[in-house]
Amino acid sequence: MTEHETHPGDLGRRVRHQREELGLTRAQLADRAGIEQALVTYIEEEPASVRAEIVLRLAYALDLPDYALLGSDADIPPEFGGRRPGLDVLAEPECWRLLDDHGVGRIAFVADLDDPPHVHPLNYAVRDHRLVLYARQGSLLDTAAGGSAHGCPASFEVDHIDDAQHEGWSVLLRGTAVLSAAGNEPAAVEPWAGGVAVRQVRLEPRAITGRRIFVE
Repeated sequence: MTEHETHPGDLGRRVRHQREELGLTRAQLADRAGIEQALVTYIEEEPASVRAEIVLRLAYALDLPDYALLGSDADIPPEFGGRRPGLDVLAEPECWRLLDDHGVGRIAFVADLDDPPHVHPLNYAVRDHRLVLYARQGSLLDTAAGGSAHGCPASFEVDHIDDAQHEGWSVLLRGTAVLSAAGNEPAAVEPWAGGVAVRQVRLEPRAITGRRIFVE
């Protein structure tokens, strides 16, 4: 074995070590990375061969910069062609710029404290560093956001992934979803569903974070 050759399971050991350092369960890591828990288990317990996309998802979910999860150039999957993946933290102005360039994202919210969070794709627009979302009248989000003056806890995520280049970015807002006082006014964007009554829901963010994955 040459000095550049990795031992079977090195990636899995790094994943498990960082996961435990962050205090995450396998289920929580899988949820963060958007993959199946069974895949996390397989990577941690077997000398797994993992696609570049999965490596990048895990690195993002584990808050690891660059190619630290891979350990060395020799570990970089062949899909990268010898190039090194990197991970940048985005400043808040850049997060808002990226949000303003798009029109569809995913909201996660709690409709009832006894139920798990719901995740729905929605049209949105940016206004004065706030998000205006367009929900169907009578939908779970409409009901939850308008159920009290305080609205409901919510997070909103927008991303763009280039599968061919293994690059992309994501922006996450965490805050409160509140039914707008202009809830019944015409939508500023055309809802993809079309032909349905929509209500404006305002997301008031308490925190906004973003990451960019690149290959150099």
